[in-house]
Amino acid sequence: MIHLYSVKKYCWLFLIFLAQDLKSKELVLVAGLAKPPYVIPEQDSGFEVDLMRDVLAKLGHNISMLYVPYGRTYETMKQVNADIGLTQSQKAGVKAEILSLPYVTYQNVAVSLMEKSIKLDEFKELQSLVVVAFQNAQMLLGAEYAKATQQSPLYLELPEQRRQVELLLSGKVDVAVMDINIFKYFAKSIMGMNHLKKMQVHNLFTSTRYGAAIHDPKLRKAFNRELLKYFDTVEYDSLLQKYDMKYSDGYHFYNDILPR
Repeated sequence: MIHLYSVKKYCWLFLIFLAQDLKSKELVLVAGLAKPPYVIPEQDSGFEVDLMRDVLAKLGHNISMLYVPYGRTYETMKQVNADIGLTQSQKAGVKAEILSLPYVTYQNVAVSLMEKSIKLDEFKELQSLVVVAFQNAQMLLGAEYAKATQQSPLYLELPEQRRQVELLLSGKVDVAVMDINIFKYFAKSIMGMNHLKKMQVHNLFTSTRYGAAIHDPKLRKAFNRELLKYFDTVEYDSLLQKYDMKYSDGYHFYNDILPR
């Protein structure tokens, strides 16, 4: 004979285990391909991937990564009902209300060889230069950049960013336009430790901050809370050093936007 007390006891235990399972479920994250050091699919790592893994672990979650072609992150996230999409902004068509706080900053720059002594302080000076840039750069970097590069003697946009660096180092182009950390990653792999000593970095562009697309409001709120704590940890400092990040957001960035 089963006592009512026993039934209640086991029902209560089942609800506890169910709640724990929901709390610590494995989350599916979607990220764009080929953006080292931010995302390194072949190693299932990178600055963004490791940051997400660290922050979500503090909430009791494991993660499973899904890597997709550039520009397909948010659409894929919706199609497969994934939990989080990395490197998202309103420019990508993501609604502001589902975006987390910014967790990473990308800084596009123009890079030239020091030996060419190129003067590049304004977009219009690109008109006389051979330029290679990342895919969709003219669409993403503003009208002034697009107008200048349309008049360039030769302008290329390539999906393979390592190839951009190779063209620059071989002298086949005058300028490579790409994120500073992606440039550093590939230049270091090709040239070794002293790669920046042979380069001029021209700061023509403003930085872009990205958050994560998170549909679940409870998960998004919890992620934001833990993210702010994470920025003030030794773990975060170690992550910056591990991937040699030149630009990144930190806790100080939020001092002016957090409620008092």
